[in-house]
Amino acid sequence: MNQPRRANRDLIKALNRNLILNIVRSEGPLSRTQVTHISGLSVGAVSQLVNELLHESWLVEVGESESTGGRRQVMLRLNPTAGYVVGLKLMEDRVVCAVTDLETTVLTYAERPMSPDYTPQTVSAELAETVTQALAEADIPSARVVGVGIGLAGVIDCASGIVHYSPFFQWRSVPLADLVAARLNLPVYLENDVNTLTITEQLFGPGHSVPNFVVVTVGRGIGMGTVLNHQLYQGVHGGVGELGHVTIDENGPRCACGKYGCLEAMAADPAVIGDVESALTRGARTSLAPSPRMADIVRAADAGDPLAQDALARSGHYLGIGFATVINLLCPSLLIISGEGVAAGDHRLKPMFESLRKHTFNGLLDNVQIVVKPTDDQIWARGAAGLVVGKLFESPLLERVESQPAS
Repeated sequence: MNQPRRANRDLIKALNRNLILNIVRSEGPLSRTQVTHISGLSVGAVSQLVNELLHESWLVEVGESESTGGRRQVMLRLNPTAGYVVGLKLMEDRVVCAVTDLETTVLTYAERPMSPDYTPQTVSAELAETVTQALAEADIPSARVVGVGIGLAGVIDCASGIVHYSPFFQWRSVPLADLVAARLNLPVYLENDVNTLTITEQLFGPGHSVPNFVVVTVGRGIGMGTVLNHQLYQGVHGGVGELGHVTIDENGPRCACGKYGCLEAMAADPAVIGDVESALTRGARTSLAPSPRMADIVRAADAGDPLAQDALARSGHYLGIGFATVINLLCPSLLIISGEGVAAGDHRLKPMFESLRKHTFNGLLDNVQIVVKPTDDQIWARGAAGLVVGKLFESPLLERVESQPAS
């Protein structure tokens, strides 16, 4: 009879401990009095749990509060070096890796080419070796690492660590998290790469404390991450956010997914390159040489090349239509537009905003804050590290629900 009561007491303590950690992480530095007020817990409970967290080095004391006429209070903040995390962004030709602290400050960054052997066994071995080398370079023992996060494109079941479908590797139902964890003997978490960015924006970026927001990324593909009521929305088996495969024109070009007229086929970076190459084949006058890269097209547009400018503007127009669909469906208060593709600047963004305003339902765009944030490979790796940090501060109640067997 005592065991359920003990289990309940342990769960309540774990929930209260998690509550205090999250309050200090998101609002700190704070005094014990402030933590007590925000948490609603008793003075005694806060005192006991804070002392435990200080003893375990999860929290640190960082000086005293400003005087308000009474006694100065010691301030608390999260100790960013209480543990370390590793973030990996897996791409079709390479992997990038960041070792960070618990605030996702990058301590070491590295990248390495991937073997063309895309078997799960080969890829998991290369990922594990990348992590081992990065930790050695950072001089961080694996005992101080709380976890490894992996982000990649595709349909990912984060709860089980399974890649249900990878468009780059043509994988189906691959337990990548378990394969890497077995080699590293560390917790490994797996997530869609855009979702890892979304989690990091929620923890440390413009999405902090925003209940409902969306992150869309433009580059090699087009992806979307969604936070609803402060929770990352993942759908069934992680199958949510495939904005790039919303049909824009069923008579449009063939997409890599096999369908026709997807937003990705109309507006992602390969679509821009394809438009330019088609024009070159037709003998269009341009400063661009055959087989241009995206950076070449952007430079040509900056120099006034009309073909490059038209290709980027066409991409921006279709992006605006796709993003208007997001606003019309979800009506978030914040839209973060990210990815390597936003580096094209106004040649792409100005037509995108014009199209977004034109195709959004009347009034829905009025109170939406829009933030444009270019990304690079290091930011993607940092996003994967944010996945681990998010797991670290997840509610123990959610852990218990996820661990229950399906009925």
